[in-house]
Amino acid sequence: MFSKDDLQQLAEYQGQYPVLSLTLNVDPTRRTRDEYRLTLRHLLHSVSGRANGDTQRIEAFFDHEYDWSGRGLAIFSNQQENLWKVYSLAVPIGDSIFIGAKPHITLLANLWDIYGRFVAAIVDRRGARFIFVQLGEIVDGEGVLGEEVRRTKSGVNAISISRRRDSEAPTDRKEIEKVKRNVKDSAAALAAFCEKHAPRYVVLGGSAEVLNELRGYLPQPWAERVIGMFAADIGEADLTVRDRALKIMDEHETQREAELADAAITAAAKGNHGAARLGDVLRATHAGQVQTLLIAEGFQSPGYRCGQCGYLSAQSMARCSYCGGPFAEIPDAVEAVISKVLEQKGRVEIVRGHRGLTEVGIAALLRY
Repeated sequence: MFSKDDLQQLAEYQGQYPVLSLTLNVDPTRRTRDEYRLTLRHLLHSVSGRANGDTQRIEAFFDHEYDWSGRGLAIFSNQQENLWKVYSLAVPIGDSIFIGAKPHITLLANLWDIYGRFVAAIVDRRGARFIFVQLGEIVDGEGVLGEEVRRTKSGVNAISISRRRDSEAPTDRKEIEKVKRNVKDSAAALAAFCEKHAPRYVVLGGSAEVLNELRGYLPQPWAERVIGMFAADIGEADLTVRDRALKIMDEHETQREAELADAAITAAAKGNHGAARLGDVLRATHAGQVQTLLIAEGFQSPGYRCGQCGYLSAQSMARCSYCGGPFAEIPDAVEAVISKVLEQKGRVEIVRGHRGLTEVGIAALLRY
């Protein structure tokens, strides 16, 4: 299972020899196994003669070890320094292959940004079920069951647990009190589940009436992380719940990324804790200022790196202005800045379909 610690370790990896980074979409709903193998052969052939035994190690893995589980795969290999990392992913990833001084982590950083850690909760009048999902994989699940609730016919003295009453809700006062206790207990159990797993987001499923009641009982830190709700039955399968929650998360991320991109570009234009375009972002990154890095999906650009201090530049220079060291051209300065920002404990956001960010390619919100 791929974790944030794995992403951090890949970003911090330093070796003396090149690393081969391979990602492969193995989603069985999109292509057959033979089609995936053909894609793999094409990818490996494109780097033949430059991989120092890494392609042979990958071929051996697919021939003898890989079980074709999951929907995505990421491999990082440097056989000269015994680096061999394989991550099976529960979400699809794009096909790619790179050879460079460091692991190529752009696609993984993007997946983590969208699907990292979340809790989905299905709640009804009697109890609740929770699942914790990390990068599309269901890691843990719990449930809570309260008192049995008996439905009665509505009458003149019926009392609702909220202003908008479900037509099938119990109307007897004692039954309504049971529902209140059950929902309150479910909220407490959900809060404990979130404390255990520290999700970035929470998604709720059930009837609108019960979910609104539940949100009123949730402690503020977790209530603030609720990003959406959907109608659901408590008996729905975990995978169905996960997929419906993922759809809500994807929509939420698209909106949130657009707002961040707007903020970064505006801040850069005002010269107030923002940077835009590759040169300015690289300078801010070297100074350790970048809090959130925003990259237009698909943006790549060559650059230059100092061989002594690692300073990144969008333009060629004879000597580094910081340490006087020599510069060498690198094929993708964007990948290099992603690794550096992650090393500095900053966030990386790959933004889709934002016109302003597409024009500048890359931007950042700065710490100071």
